[in-house]
Amino acid sequence: MNRSIIAVLVTLLAVLAMVVPLGLSALSAGQANAVDGQDGTASRKPLLYKMLAYNQRIDSNIDELRMDFILRVKHNEFDPSCANATGGIDTTGSCNLSFVYQFYNGGYSPNYYRRVKYLNTIVSDSSSDQPWSGAYNWAKNQDQFFTVHKIINSGLYDYLTISIEGDMNLPDGGGSSDYKTGGVDQSLNVFAVVGQQQDALSCTGSGSLWGWGSSDCDNFNPDTMINAPDRTSNITAALMAEGRGFKKYMENCLGSGADLQCSGPWSWVGWDQHPMLYSGGQSNWGMVTDYGFPADNTNSPSISGTAPGTAPSRSFFVYWLNVRGGSDVCSQTNSYYYQWVALKDGQWVPVDELTPEPVLVTGQQPSPNTRTDSGGADSSADPYSAFNLPKQRNNPNELFATDRDGNPMPAQNPDGSINFREAKEKQGLDGYFKMVTWPVTTNRDGSACTVSPEVYNPMNVGLVGIDDNMPASTKDRNLTAGQTINTAFYKYDVARPKDPTITKIENDANSPLDASGSVYTNRLDPVVSGECTPSRDEAHPNMVVLYGEDPANPIGGGQGRNDDALARSADTWGFRLGEAECKVDAGSRQGGSWQVQDDNKQYPAPDPGNRFSGYRRYHAWVVESTSGFGLTSFFSNIGTAYFVSIENAPDAGKLAVAVPHTVNGSLPAGSVVVFRGEASPVYTAWSSGGLGMAGSKMAVSMKQGAVSGWTPLVTAPADTFQRDAAAGTASSVSDPASGSVLRVVKTAASAWSWTLSIPVDRFTGYNGSDETQTYAFRVKMINPMNVSSEPASIERKVDMTPTTLTVDRHDVFQVAGRAYKYVDGDAKVPETKGTVVRITWPGNSSTDVTVGDQGLWQAVPPEGVNKGEFTAQVLSDDAEGADAQGRFQGGNQSAVVSQTLEFRPSNSALPLTGGWPLAVFRILLLMALGLVGFVACLRNKQENRH
Repeated sequence: MNRSIIAVLVTLLAVLAMVVPLGLSALSAGQANAVDGQDGTASRKPLLYKMLAYNQRIDSNIDELRMDFILRVKHNEFDPSCANATGGIDTTGSCNLSFVYQFYNGGYSPNYYRRVKYLNTIVSDSSSDQPWSGAYNWAKNQDQFFTVHKIINSGLYDYLTISIEGDMNLPDGGGSSDYKTGGVDQSLNVFAVVGQQQDALSCTGSGSLWGWGSSDCDNFNPDTMINAPDRTSNITAALMAEGRGFKKYMENCLGSGADLQCSGPWSWVGWDQHPMLYSGGQSNWGMVTDYGFPADNTNSPSISGTAPGTAPSRSFFVYWLNVRGGSDVCSQTNSYYYQWVALKDGQWVPVDELTPEPVLVTGQQPSPNTRTDSGGADSSADPYSAFNLPKQRNNPNELFATDRDGNPMPAQNPDGSINFREAKEKQGLDGYFKMVTWPVTTNRDGSACTVSPEVYNPMNVGLVGIDDNMPASTKDRNLTAGQTINTAFYKYDVARPKDPTITKIENDANSPLDASGSVYTNRLDPVVSGECTPSRDEAHPNMVVLYGEDPANPIGGGQGRNDDALARSADTWGFRLGEAECKVDAGSRQGGSWQVQDDNKQYPAPDPGNRFSGYRRYHAWVVESTSGFGLTSFFSNIGTAYFVSIENAPDAGKLAVAVPHTVNGSLPAGSVVVFRGEASPVYTAWSSGGLGMAGSKMAVSMKQGAVSGWTPLVTAPADTFQRDAAAGTASSVSDPASGSVLRVVKTAASAWSWTLSIPVDRFTGYNGSDETQTYAFRVKMINPMNVSSEPASIERKVDMTPTTLTVDRHDVFQVAGRAYKYVDGDAKVPETKGTVVRITWPGNSSTDVTVGDQGLWQAVPPEGVNKGEFTAQVLSDDAEGADAQGRFQGGNQSAVVSQTLEFRPSNSALPLTGGWPLAVFRILLLMALGLVGFVACLRNKQENRH
C-alpha cells in the first residue's frame, strides 16, 4: 500500500479517536435534555397552559383587554434580564417574547393588530430595589404592557405567569344583531411570539416585516403573515372554540319601551385613575402580594404599607353599570354578589378564610339609575365604586367580608386589606385568587326583574357562587355567568403532581434509607423504589422518572424547591435511568408506589458507572399525562447508594501474641497479654465528614480452648481508619466491658498496625490442663454493610501461673521435693516432666535438676556443703520449648523456697527414695549376714574336731 495512503488513514483514525469521545459526551448531555425516553427535545412553540382569568365582557366604549394566564415556553427561551431595571421596558425585542392582539375589532378593521411589549417587574437578586418594587410598578401600570410575574420551571419547559393590560377599540355602533342580551360573541385573537421578534411577523400584503419599533399594524393577516409558525401560537383560539370566548356589550341600548334591546349589566373595568386605587394605576388585575407593599402617600395617603402576602386597602373595586336607566323595566342594578375564589390543585374553590359563600352587597349609588350609555360613566364609578375598605357611612357598599355576626373574616383585615398569605396557607391553595361578581337587578319600583335572569339576576337561576361540592363543570358555568374584575397572586405555583419520595435502595437487608438518606448495598444494579401519588385518571397515569447523578454536574436544588438551582441546566438532573408508573398502593402514605432498576447501563463515557467503593446519588420526579403538557413535580429527596464489596480478610501471617510471665512467682504490675497485627481495610473513613463511604470496623475476640465461645474484646468503630490521616497518626479505642485497649497507628497510605492490650484477669478458668491453658485469638474486618470478612486467627498457650515448689527433704545427704504447675486446695497437678529446678547452695554455687515423674525432684548437696541455707526455684516452666510458631520464649518463674540443711536425716523423709537410711540398712544387713556366716563356720569347725 502506498505510504501516503497509510499516513492519511492513520491521521483519520487519530481524528476519530478524538472526535468520537467528544461526540459521546455531547450525546450524553443531549440525553439529559430529552423527554419521554430521551428521544425528543423541547418544542419552541409557545402554548397556553391555563387561562386564569380574562375580561370576558368588553364594553364597546370602555374596551379594555385584561388577562392572567400561564404560558409554556422552552426553558430559558424568555430571559427577564433583557430589561434589567425594575420597571424597564423591552425596546429592542431582546426579551424574545411579545403578544399581538386585535386592536380594532369589528367589521370595519379586523386586521388592525397591536403588539404588547414586556414591562419588567421581576426584581433580581443583585438589584438594589426593594423586593416589592416590581409588584408595585405593575400595580401602578395603566398602559399597554404585559409582565411576567414568575418563571416556573418544569423539566424542559418554563411556565410563565403573565398578566396583560391593553386598550382596544371595538365599534361603538352596529346593527340590531349587536344588541343581544348577554352580549354577542366577539372574536379576539391574541398571539404569543417567542424568539427573535424581527422576522416572526409580516405587516403588509407585500410581506415586509413588522418592525419591532412599531406597536401597531393596520394590515396583519394571521393566515399569511406569521413567518415563524413554530414560534407563534394563538392563545385564545381554544377559549373561542369551547364557547368561552369574549362577549361584546354595547355602550347603549337599541329601541325603546317594550322593544328595548340591551346587552345587560356589566361591571366597570377601570382605566387610568377611574376609579383611583391604592397605587394610582389600574393593576388590580394580576396584583402580586408576595412581598407586601409600601405606603403610598401620593395617591392614597391614608393607606399604610403591608406585610408580605397582604394587598393594601383600596386595591380592588366593583362598580356595576346598567344602561337601561331610561326604562322602568330591569333598570336598577344597585346590588350585587361577589366571591373570592382560588385555585387548589388546579381546581376552583371558594376562599374559606375570606368568602366561603357569595357576599351580597347592597346600596350602590346613585339610585335610581338614570344612565342610558357608558360614555362618561367614570363620573359615577369614581365616587361610588366599592373598595376593599371598611363600610363607610357615605358609602355602605364596600367589599368587606364578615361572618354572620358581622366580624371580619380571618383573611379580611380591619382596615380592609386582605391577607392572601393566611388564606393560602390555611387552605393549601395554589396561590392565585380572583374576585367574581354577579348582578342583582330590579325594576325601577323595586319589583322583580324577570328579563333574562341568567344575565340580570343569575342568583334566581342558581348561577351565583361556587362551593366545594360542585362538579368542575358547574363551577365553570357559574364563574362564567359572573364577571372577573380583580385578581391577585401570592407565591403562585402551577398545580404540579406531588413530589415522589425515594424510600429504599435495594440491598441484602432490604432496609430503608437511613437518617442521612443513604444506604449501603453490595448490588451495583440496585432497584430504587419509593412512594408517589397516583393520577386521578387511570387512563392517564402519573409516571415516575428516576435520574442518577452525573458526577461532573452534581444534582442542583433540593426537594420541594423551584429555584434556579433546579432550572439552571438540565445537566444537573443527571442521567435518565428509566421510568415506572405510579401504581395504587394501599400501604403507601402517598397512596402509590414505584420502582426502577438502575441497570448500570445508562452511564455514558466518561462516567465509569456504578463501582465498588463508590457511590451514586439518585432523585426522581413525577410526570403527569392528564393535561397533555407533561408537567413535572419537583424532584424527590436525594437517595444515596454506597456500593460495598466484602472486606479483605486480615493476613494471619502478620498476627502475633505476646504473653507476660511471672517473676519470683508474681506477674509484674501492669502486665497485659498483647495481640498485634496489621490491617489494610478496603473502606476508610473521611475525617472531614464529606460525602463518601464510611470506614470499615475491626472486631477482635478470643476463646479459651473448647470450654468457651468467642468472647468480644474490642470493636474498632468505623472512623478508626482515617483515609486522609498522615502516616504516623495514632489513635486508641477502649472497650469498657473487656478492659482491652486497642492502639492503631497508620504506617502507609492504606496500612495500619494495631496492638491490643488485654488485661490478664480476662484469662481465668485454668485447671492445669492444656485445654484451659490454650487460647485462640481472632480478628476480622466488618464492611459498612456490617458484613464480616473471613476471620484470621492464631492459637497460643497463655501460661501465667507459676510453678509451686515443695521441699520435702533438706539434709546434708540430700534435698528433695515436688513441683506443681497447678494447685487448688487438695487438687494438685504435677509440673511438666523436664522442667528445670535450680538449687542454690550456701556459698552461692548451684545445681540444676529436672522434674521427674509425678513432679518429683531431688539433688545431693555438693561435697563440703553440710550446713547453711539453700534455695530452690523454677526459673522457667518452659519444659516443652518454643510453640508451633517458634516464638515462645521463656516461661514463668516460681517463687523462691528456702530451707536450712540438717546434719541428721529428717524424720519427714519419704521411704525408699534414696539417701542414708537405705545405705545403713544395707550395711547392717550385710553385717548381720556376715555374723551369721561367721558363727556357722565356727560351729562347723567345732563339730569337725569332735
